[in-house]
Amino acid sequence: MKRALLLALALSAQSCASRPPPPPPAPSLTSPADALPADLDFVVRVDLEKVRAALGPAGIELMRRGTGALPSDPGTALVTQALERTTTAYLALRPELVPGEADNVLVLSGRFDGLGLDKALASAGFASPIDLGGDVRRFDRRTRVGRSAPARVYAFRSEQLVFVSLAEVDSVEAVLERGAPPSPLRPREQGVLAFAARLRALRYGLAQRYPSLARSIGDAAGLEGSVSASPEGLVLDISLELPSEAGAQDAAESLGRMQQALSLADGKLGVLAQGAHTEAVGRYVVVRVALARGFLQ
Repeated sequence: MKRALLLALALSAQSCASRPPPPPPAPSLTSPADALPADLDFVVRVDLEKVRAALGPAGIELMRRGTGALPSDPGTALVTQALERTTTAYLALRPELVPGEADNVLVLSGRFDGLGLDKALASAGFASPIDLGGDVRRFDRRTRVGRSAPARVYAFRSEQLVFVSLAEVDSVEAVLERGAPPSPLRPREQGVLAFAARLRALRYGLAQRYPSLARSIGDAAGLEGSVSASPEGLVLDISLELPSEAGAQDAAESLGRMQQALSLADGKLGVLAQGAHTEAVGRYVVVRVALARGFLQ
């Protein structure tokens, strides 16, 4: 009896040892923002359907200008084509460590059935896809690319595309494939456009480019805002979080003085300042700017 029991245990152990471990769960996205890693400091959400409806040709041209600012790269050309089929886009960025080369992750939601994704990615230097399960595929770039160009693409069926720049490949893989926490920055799901940022991380670049603005916002740690459509044009709302009510009051007064000075300037900058209103609300500074439709043209 003892010998039979030992034999059964040995066979059972051998069976367990030879059995492969279960595959990891397939990546999934409850929200497009779930693909964004926590190390990026600025996140913007764009409702492209509302952009098209509210701005018409001007909105489409604005999107084209935005993609024109991306590096010249076959992967970027695919982004441009995909945007035409996109309903909502999330873009996360890190301040530029190298001029013109911002680390980024772009998540597009829409209908990409007719995009010819496999062929387009192959022609852009991407390898054949790796099946991650759940109709999710991963494409990796075989060729050397610039820091901000797409180095990896995730395709979630024909409904969502995630474009990942070189420095963010490991971070996004950790989020999508190993369950690491995504970015806590969540723009509001409202308006034509919404954004959220950590200002502590952006402070150095802000001080270098816009020192007066950096001084005015003081010790603000976070920023969020949105752009909504109105019959007259667009309304930009920005909220800055300060450590104290006194700090918010000081920042509001400083921004108000800057606004008055800029309102005397010629061109769009002066028009922008003339349509702005700034006030302190508790620990927050709230800025509202009215933009006429012609301002974007």
